[in-house]
Amino acid sequence: MVYWIQVQAYTDQDTVYSKIQPFCTRAASSGQIKVFFNQGIDLTAAGGIQPDGNTYEDVLLEMIARINAAQRTIDAAVYNNSRQDLTFALRQAQDRGVQVRYIAAESTANNALKPTAPFPVLYGNSNALMHNKFLVIDADLADQAWVMTGSMNWTNSNMIQDNNNTVFIQDQSLARAYELEFEEMWGSTGPLPQPANSRFGNQKEDNTPHRFVIGDREVECYFSPSDRVTQKIVDAIEDADYQASFAIFSFTKDEIGDAFLSEHNTGTWVRGLVENINDVGAEYEPLLNNGVPVQAHLNFAQLHHKYAVLDAGYPASDPTVVTGSHNWTQSAESSNDENTLIIHDPAIATLFQAEFERRWAEMGTATQELAGVRFEIFPNPTTDHVVVRKNSTGFWSGDYEIYSVSGRLVGSGFYTGAGAVISLSALPQGSYIISLKTAHGIAAFPVQTLRH
Repeated sequence: MVYWIQVQAYTDQDTVYSKIQPFCTRAASSGQIKVFFNQGIDLTAAGGIQPDGNTYEDVLLEMIARINAAQRTIDAAVYNNSRQDLTFALRQAQDRGVQVRYIAAESTANNALKPTAPFPVLYGNSNALMHNKFLVIDADLADQAWVMTGSMNWTNSNMIQDNNNTVFIQDQSLARAYELEFEEMWGSTGPLPQPANSRFGNQKEDNTPHRFVIGDREVECYFSPSDRVTQKIVDAIEDADYQASFAIFSFTKDEIGDAFLSEHNTGTWVRGLVENINDVGAEYEPLLNNGVPVQAHLNFAQLHHKYAVLDAGYPASDPTVVTGSHNWTQSAESSNDENTLIIHDPAIATLFQAEFERRWAEMGTATQELAGVRFEIFPNPTTDHVVVRKNSTGFWSGDYEIYSVSGRLVGSGFYTGAGAVISLSALPQGSYIISLKTAHGIAAFPVQTLRH
């Protein structure tokens, strides 16, 4: 349960009061945490541990099952929704008497809620983004209370194509905390929103509990922008002793970049994957230029994760996962509505590390520098194509040739521009050399092709 505490101090007939702070007792719940990845993991890196789902169908079925099992209440705060199947499940829940409340972002299409949703919907945060993707189910029932959160929007592309993670947690205390956050935005504890009382973005207050014991594991929960989440992420990174991996859609916060660089410089094995490497102030180039192994994720599907894995495989060093909706940006820190979980658990850290290893292998990058210009080819190994990229601006193009390891020319063509695709689908599985003719010289890259 959630309680509020205020400390009083008496001295010389004066009374001093502390800020009223919420805290949670341990819930009479199972504490089960279910972990889903919609694009699979490297099972060999998971050490025999299996996620609860490895495909988008797995997570979709779990979401619908949780909605179908709701008995009293469902609160949804979801950035964007184009999934009619999920909206229909919510409609069915309301039809059988479950109270359904829904908060959507003002700035997104939300086609599955149009023209008029069958349950009350509040569109919020006109100044920034209501960027959450969470469900709270049956917060009043200790054995039925579930929280769903993670990086996945309720859209076809985010669920089917892009890389995302979703966690389901059966814990009433955590559900109460998420319910408090929901109702601060909802502006009411009742079934209908009160927009005059609702608070979004930087109008919100730090008024939820942050530390929980869930199934004998420590879990931290923070909401943006009221809870200074960037510092909590930095603190988690700085606690790493051996290993730190991250996969992030947008990464522009200097404090987090500095924390990873500091860990790298003191001997922690740091690796990272970044989707939006060209965002203003992106940390990708500074980390790469300072020797941190980071890779640009330029596959056709987006790397939509927002996670870090710390000390996975080192059970004595507090293996930890940071995940949620919060990109590592100033807008997420100061104006968006976001949620972040920091889960201290060896098995869950192993699963997220196995997801990272799968994505890392997909984006294996071959790099060569000519006259101060860095050229990259990825993914490597690859199944059917590679992408060519360089670290300087301006138009560029050239010829390429593909050689077998015995030196036989097996392909050639012309490439142009950053992000040029060279197809290898006609080649048998094996090892090859791709020779790029550039204005700075010839760059040769070893590439391995794999076949499913």
